[in-house]
Amino acid sequence: MKKLSYFFATILTSCSFFASAAQTIAIVGAMDAEITNLLPHIKNKHTITIGQHLYYQGQIGKHSVVVTRSGVGKVNAAVTTTTLIREFKVDKLIFTGIAGAAASQLSPTDVVVSTALVQHDVDLTVFGNKPGHMDGFDDRYFYADPQLTAQAFAAAQRVLDNQKVFQGIIATGDQFIADKQKVKFIHNEFNAMAIEMEGAAVAQVAFMFNKPFVVIRTISDKADGSAHFDYPKLKQITADNSVAITLAMLDTH
Repeated sequence: MKKLSYFFATILTSCSFFASAAQTIAIVGAMDAEITNLLPHIKNKHTITIGQHLYYQGQIGKHSVVVTRSGVGKVNAAVTTTTLIREFKVDKLIFTGIAGAAASQLSPTDVVVSTALVQHDVDLTVFGNKPGHMDGFDDRYFYADPQLTAQAFAAAQRVLDNQKVFQGIIATGDQFIADKQKVKFIHNEFNAMAIEMEGAAVAQVAFMFNKPFVVIRTISDKADGSAHFDYPKLKQITADNSVAITLAMLDTH
């Protein structure tokens, strides 16, 4: 992996989206491995416990941040996102971590930056809704902030050595997918590139509170029958990649 210090100095020199020091950025991962490497970068760090979640508040570079582990699944992600918005008054959300591949062109350690999120396990088709379409919303997709998406995509391209970087739809459900037919359905129905368990919940809450967000996922496995072999081996490297991308999005000078 290339030296991050170079990218810290260059990536955000022309970025205005993170320019306001008064704004607070939430950085969230589902598991400890997805945030652990961020914690040493937080200056003036203090820890706040709300419910069963720990929130690490401080600064990374010029930016006020709140870093937390949501826990796995949509409910955990929704609770954490709501807390970040209501209690910490965050202005933007970055959710980073790992996912399974839904698109055949993806390989382990490739990166997908969200353009939109959808809940693949929502089924109200009996009422005439499309798969993934929750009542009360005009669309089954929740769209990531275009500027955050562009910045995350650029950061990933610069920071990673050999991994490919994509932009696309990410599908979320309370399932660890390891079945080829299920992957095929999710890809074909939602045009999804990656599958995980939290992103669309973050997206829905962010949408409801009108907060910009982006989800960054590094591919850990093919989300097929080989998932139980690939996942443990690749979990740490993919989590490290996501942390590096997040740091590269922030001005640390």
